[in-house]
Amino acid sequence: MLFHVTANHDHMTCPAREGGRDSAEAVQALKWIEGNDEVKVLGVYISGPLHRVFTLLEADDFDAVTALMRNQLLIGKAEVLPVSDAIARRKEAGNWGT
Repeated sequence: MLFHVTANHDHMTCPAREGGRDSAEAVQALKWIEGNDEVKVLGVYISGPLHRVFTLLEADDFDAVTALMRNQLLIGKAEVLPVSDAIARRKEAGNWGT
């Protein structure tokens, strides 16, 4: 199952606030992008000025996603949406290139 996650924090809760993006806090805060045995991270895109992260994850269930991103979800607002791969669906249906 695919999940699209948009996570936001602000300048006051930003893990890079004190020591910059290579600080121990910021590096640890983004550890989740490596994924784990239950969640495969397919892509992560960050808008620094907006303090916003967009990511596409593959997991069997919602609980695995929230467990992986727990710390990210605690510092701001997040939206976790199950999504489907429209390109794969179109190809599987035989409609690609028609």
